[in-house]
Amino acid sequence: MGKDNHANYYYTYTSPSVAPPNNSNTTTPSAPSVDEIGSSSSAAAAGSSSIAPPSYDDVLQEQTNYNNDHAQNKPSLTNNPYVRDDSYSNSIPAYNPANIPDADEDHTPLLNEHSGQVEEHQDPFRGRPPPPGYSIYRAPFETLKDGTIQSRDVHLNTDGEALLQFLKQRNTKPCMAVRFYGYHEETHWRTRSTRDKDGNLVEEREPVTVRVDDFTFDVDCSNYVSPNCEGMYVLPDKKTGFTKSVRELCDDYVHETNQLKELRLTKVIDWDYATLTRAFTAAIRNHGYYHSVEITFETKENKIIVKANTKMSRMVDNWMVRWFFFLSCLWILSWPILWLCRKKFGHNSLQSKWKMMISERDWYYEKVHEVLGQVRQQGQAFGTVPFIL
Repeated sequence: MGKDNHANYYYTYTSPSVAPPNNSNTTTPSAPSVDEIGSSSSAAAAGSSSIAPPSYDDVLQEQTNYNNDHAQNKPSLTNNPYVRDDSYSNSIPAYNPANIPDADEDHTPLLNEHSGQVEEHQDPFRGRPPPPGYSIYRAPFETLKDGTIQSRDVHLNTDGEALLQFLKQRNTKPCMAVRFYGYHEETHWRTRSTRDKDGNLVEEREPVTVRVDDFTFDVDCSNYVSPNCEGMYVLPDKKTGFTKSVRELCDDYVHETNQLKELRLTKVIDWDYATLTRAFTAAIRNHGYYHSVEITFETKENKIIVKANTKMSRMVDNWMVRWFFFLSCLWILSWPILWLCRKKFGHNSLQSKWKMMISERDWYYEKVHEVLGQVRQQGQAFGTVPFIL
C-alpha cells in the first residue's frame, strides 16, 4: 500500500485472494457454471440481506493491533515532514470603491502644519484623482481532461506576487472517488503444434493465465470534501533543513531562466485511507468474496501547473512532436536529456491540504450496503463471482 503524488490516485490498496473458510478438502472452482448461478441467484438475494457487515470499530481495533506489531512499517499520512506556511491566507481583500476618498474632499494632513507643510500651489498632485485600488491579476489558463489547471501566462512567469495570487485563486477543492475492483485469475491449457529437429509434428501443452474481472465501480465522495483549504505546506530542504514560504518558492521560479521550468501545486485530502480500505475489504470478505480486491482513492482537479511560455516548452508538450520522437526512436536520446534539463518547482515540495466533512466511520456505514449491492449485482451479471450466500 502507498501513495503516489505523481499519479491521479492518492492511495491504493490491493488485498490478494485468500482461502475461503471451508473444513472440507474439496476445492471450489474459481467460476461456477451458468446453471449454478441461475439456481442460486434467488437464494443469494434472500440470504445476503441477513449478513451484517463487520463493525468499523472492530476493523479499527485490528488495524491498531497490526500497527503496533508493525510500527516500523506503519504508513502514516499525517506524520509527514511538510511544514505549514503560516503566511498563507486564502482570503483576498476585495476592491471596495467606498473606501477610496473623494479627490476634492479636504483631509487632515498627516504631518503637523508647522513641520514642513507643502504649499497648495507647490503640490503637483493637487486636484488629481487618487491612484486605483489594489486589483488581482486574472491570468488565463486551460483545464486539462483530468481537471488539472495549467497556465503559460507571461506575467505569471515574471511576477512572484501574481503567481502566488494565481495559486490562491485556483486552489479550489479537489474531487475524489473510491474505485472498487475485484478480479480472479483463471489458468487454461492450450495446445500448439511444433516440429522437432527430425521434422516430426509434436504437440505441446502450455498454461495460459488470464485475469477475469468480477466487478468494478466507483463511489463518489467529492461532496464531503470541505470547501475550505487548511493551508499550504512546503517541504523543507533536505540538505539545509530550511523551509521556504510559498512566496519565496514563487520568486525562485520567476527568477529561474530555464526554458523548461515548471511549478506545480498538489492538493491533498487528509483521511485515514488505510483503515477505511481494510473496513471495506473485511465487509466484502464477510459476504463470501475471497478473490483479489483492489480499492483505489482517485483524485481529480488536484493539480495546478504553471509552465514557461517558451517555444521549447510548448514543443516538448506538443503531442505531434512526441509521436514523431516515439516513432523515430529519438525519444531514447531526447527524453533523458529533457528529464535532466527540466527544472521543477514544488513537484514534491508544495501541497495544499483539505479535510473531509464526514468521519471515516460515518462514511463507511453510509456506503457499505451500497458497495456490497454493487458487488453482488455486477458479480451476478458477469457470472464470475461464486459468493453471496
